[in-house]
Amino acid sequence: MKISLENSKQIIDAYMPLIIANARRFSALDYEEVVDESRMLLIDAILEYDELKGTFGNYLKQKLYYHFLDECKKEQIASLDDFDKDGKPLIDSIEDNYNLEKDLEEREKYKDLYKAIENLPDDLRNIIVGKYFLAMTNDELSKKTGLSYKTIANKASIALKILRKNL
Repeated sequence: MKISLENSKQIIDAYMPLIIANARRFSALDYEEVVDESRMLLIDAILEYDELKGTFGNYLKQKLYYHFLDECKKEQIASLDDFDKDGKPLIDSIEDNYNLEKDLEEREKYKDLYKAIENLPDDLRNIIVGKYFLAMTNDELSKKTGLSYKTIANKASIALKILRKNL
């Protein structure tokens, strides 16, 4: 049989016993995942195969063996339901720096500011959002809006005055 992508389905079927034997050999890995990954490696092998390297079956066998040998060397990811060496659940050892209370306080603190920004006229709101939320410079805003640098600076100043007055 000629080795090419056109007959890849036939090649996969022909080499399925090798793939299954290889999946059983590496019992440390999930069987179904090994079979699926072996099929992908088989397609890669079809593309990479050079007749000067010997028979395709031997080439594929070596490719699969060394690939999964390397996979077994990698540290396996443990489940969060597993226990550490002290018998404590792994999930309890994960530190969480997120503080929900603080986040809610921050949102509440800035709620009035966001509302005031929403009430600004469109041109002023766009400048405030660009400058303070998107960290754009006056030059960048000038190019984006087509307004002059000085106009951007003036409108930003006006918008800040309105916001201070409303807050």
